[in-house]
Amino acid sequence: MKDEENRLNAILSSMAEGLVAIDKDRKVILMNQAAGILLRTAPQEATGRDVRELLVFFRDDKELDYESLPIERAITERNIISVNLLDNLYVRAKNGRLFPVAMMIAPLLTQGEAAGAIILFRDITKEREIDQAKTELVSLASHQLRTPLSAINWYAEMLIGQEVGTLTEKQKEYLENLSAANHRMIELVNSLLNVSRIDLGTFAIDPTPIDFASIGKSVLAELEPQILVKKLVVQVAHDPNLPSVSADPKLVRIIFQNLLSNAVKYTAPGGTVKLSITLTPPNLLITVADTGYGIPAVVQDKIFTKLFRADNIRDKEAEGTGLGLYIVKSIVDASGGRIEFDSLEGKGTTFRVLMPLSGMPKKVGARGLT
Repeated sequence: MKDEENRLNAILSSMAEGLVAIDKDRKVILMNQAAGILLRTAPQEATGRDVRELLVFFRDDKELDYESLPIERAITERNIISVNLLDNLYVRAKNGRLFPVAMMIAPLLTQGEAAGAIILFRDITKEREIDQAKTELVSLASHQLRTPLSAINWYAEMLIGQEVGTLTEKQKEYLENLSAANHRMIELVNSLLNVSRIDLGTFAIDPTPIDFASIGKSVLAELEPQILVKKLVVQVAHDPNLPSVSADPKLVRIIFQNLLSNAVKYTAPGGTVKLSITLTPPNLLITVADTGYGIPAVVQDKIFTKLFRADNIRDKEAEGTGLGLYIVKSIVDASGGRIEFDSLEGKGTTFRVLMPLSGMPKKVGARGLT
């Protein structure tokens, strides 16, 4: 027994990740040396303490309610829960230092019942610094690209308008193709700028009372040429008693533009696109549904990640940045709302966005999203 205990202690001491084991009462029963170093607490001192005193979590400088944390979810759901860089979760050490963490929590099960949990965590300060450096590089490169792309667009429009001389039909066709490709590049650069501002936390939210229904109808009007070409059936339904909600009109337009343009783009000719906005206090519910290609079940957990495009639509629709839904979710999350979806491959997709009737919180930032 003594040899086994020594081997276990040697294994725990050699681990690079911090490990904390807790019982069903959330008391610490074991902590390794790496966890002690990260938390600035001796393992012997931690034993028997409530884990809620030992692991104090923060997000955006606000201490989090323990009931909503992944540790409780792992125990109550009896499932392994992971936390990564994107979750923006911090732990406070005994000396007051906050450091970002990646975590994995596994429930301890005894005869099918949760008897505690194993918490593995590590300091990801270096990864966060690298990620921020990459984001800043993307932001800088995107800013530098906007000027020449705008110049190309301006000159192409002059040539197409035959302001500097008559064009042959073939020359005009080539220039129109050039202009279309340039517009796609501008769209990509704008999306990259939006993502960098979101990731750096520098985008502004400037709320004002707005009519969500009017913005939705305006975006549909912009998409009318594509709708007519594909002969789509568009159904619109709005609650007649929709109130004005304090929100940033640019951000709300981005939500509608991405969801509706995706519905139009990824629905086969003759299909149906539906938009409804209803009151479901304390929220406003925006629903965008289509009878399009749908999202394969095996990749649905990746749909809100950056640069993701499902395999089943790449062959059908070459254009797309894979950034739109990431931007939409970031806006909705920053607004205190929620986005969810249902999808069946070959049958269509329904997105639901819940926006608080209390409105978006004002946020001072360097620039707004485009």
